[in-house]
Order: sequence, then structure tokens, then C-alpha cells
Amino acid sequence: MATRTYSAKKEGFFTRMNQYLDEYEKIVVVSCDNVTSRQFNKMRIGMRPTGDLPFVGKILMGKNTMMKKVMKDRLEADPTNAVKEMQYEKFNEILKLNVGLIFTNDDLSHVVKMVDENVVQAQAKVGAVAPCDVHIPAGPTGLEPGQTSFFQALNIHTKITKGSIDILNEVHLIKQNEKVGPSEATLLQKMGLKPFYYGLMLVEIYDKGTFFSPKVLRMTTEEKEAKVKAAIANVTGLSLALGWTTQASFPHVAMNAFKNIFSVSLGTDYDFDAFGAAQLKQDIKEGKVSAAPAAAAAASSDAPKAAAAAAPVEESEDEDMGMDLFD
Repeated sequence: MATRTYSAKKEGFFTRMNQYLDEYEKIVVVSCDNVTSRQFNKMRIGMRPTGDLPFVGKILMGKNTMMKKVMKDRLEADPTNAVKEMQYEKFNEILKLNVGLIFTNDDLSHVVKMVDENVVQAQAKVGAVAPCDVHIPAGPTGLEPGQTSFFQALNIHTKITKGSIDILNEVHLIKQNEKVGPSEATLLQKMGLKPFYYGLMLVEIYDKGTFFSPKVLRMTTEEKEAKVKAAIANVTGLSLALGWTTQASFPHVAMNAFKNIFSVSLGTDYDFDAFGAAQLKQDIKEGKVSAAPAAAAAASSDAPKAAAAAAPVEESEDEDMGMDLFD
């Protein structure tokens, strides 16, 4: 079977993409709709080792079929490589429409900042898909009364004040993801408004063998901490429910064990000195402390703070001794 030949330009693209894939471990997939060549040049210059951006990287633009071919060829050359197989399968799904790749080995937050800052303001052109909602506030427009036909065509209520057209109420002129009509585009142009900002849009992130949403890079420290705590709580609950002792559930297991033993001690003549239980029992009998906070304080002195939220010990001798975290 004859081998297909490609032009020197395409062969150069294949070589360059393979080089980037070997050299860089992080890839940012971006949507490039309405992004100008001037914006690309500014980012390329900034990402050079001598550039003004805090990271070094490369931008690769090309036909999706060519990028998919590179991924396929790399997999065929090394079919047992799980990473290359995953890359091919995932990029085969992602590489659609007008997208490009940003390669780097540095902090991805710098890439996000570059993408967010590199935008240009633009007029609303007829037939363009609106990237955001467009609202016109109530008040003077600066247009002369002879221009009222544009407002009437859009069903916008106006009045004439001192020889100028005033809009009576705020108008939701264009909705996000809708095409701009000729009347809307003309009105915005006459009012001198440029409602749209165009730049790269983050699509997907690849980092050392893992794909994830760009939303992860925009999370604050507080949001990350909250998710980690929620995950630990889920692991703890699952471990306790299944009876598995893990690092997450051990503080609760230790707390519950102490409470159960101490409950038995309070209801019998059995004493034990661990964690100061004997002295604690004596203090409770003499009325110096109450049973619930005393038991919690004794256990938490040696167990992690997470155990302090466990259920309190009751003094009654008729209580159920099978207490656990969910009592």
C-alpha cells in the first residue's frame, strides 16, 4: 500500500507538534473564535524566554484533522503506552471547531491570567453570535429625533428631551448565544457602543496525564479547602459505615471506643487510668464536672480535634452502650 505524502508545510507542522508534545507536560486547549492575529502575536512574543510573561510556552494552531493525525501516529508508534492512548482518545473528542493548543511546563495559573487579560473590545457585527448579553441603560442616547425609526423597529420606548432621544427603560437588546440582527448592530454602531470582548476561551486542561475542567484553575483557596474537607468527610462516613478503620475515621473510632469504655466504667466498679479516666470518674461522682463535657475533654486530649464533635456520654446506667458516630 502506497504511503501518503504531505507537503513540506504539513510535515513541518507534524514535526513541530511532536516536538511540543515531547517537550511540554501541560497543554491548555483554547477556543479561538474572533481572535485576531495581533492578539496571537502578542501572546507568542510574551511567552518567549525573553518575553514579559511569567512563563515560557508555545501556541500551536492548525487543522483539527492534522492534530488528530499526530496523536494517532504517536499511539500507533507506541501502542502499549497508556498515556498516549488516553491522549488520543481525549483529544479526538476535544479537537472540534476553531481550537488551538498552548503548551507549557510552568504554572497554569499564569496561562489563565494571560488568556483573561488578552481581550479586545469590538463592535457587534451582523450575523455574529453574541458572547454575552447586551443591555442598553435608560437615559439619553445622544441621537437626534430623526433616528427614532431604529428604536421603533426594536420596540424600544423613547421620548424626545431637549432635541435628543432618551430611552425610557433599560433594554435587553441582545441575548447571549443569539445572532446579532441588522437593526441591533446599526443601533449599537450609531450609539458608539462596543459591547463585545473577544479573546481566547479555555476549553480543557491537560496536566501530566490528567484532563480536567478550566473551572479548577479558577477556584479560590477557600473553595479548594472546602472540597478537600467535604471529600475527607465522605471518606470518614463511608469508612465508619463499612466498619473500616482508615486514617480519616480513626479519630472517631478512638473517641467512640473511649466513650463506650467510660460509659461502662461510670455504671460499674470498673476503673481504668488511661486518659485520666479514673480521676475523671471521681470528679463526676463528686459533682465537680458533668459527664458529657468531661468525657469529650478527656478523649480529645489525646485524639485529634475532629473527634470532639462526637456524641456525648450520658450518665444513666440504663443507657444503650452501643454508641457510635451516628447516635
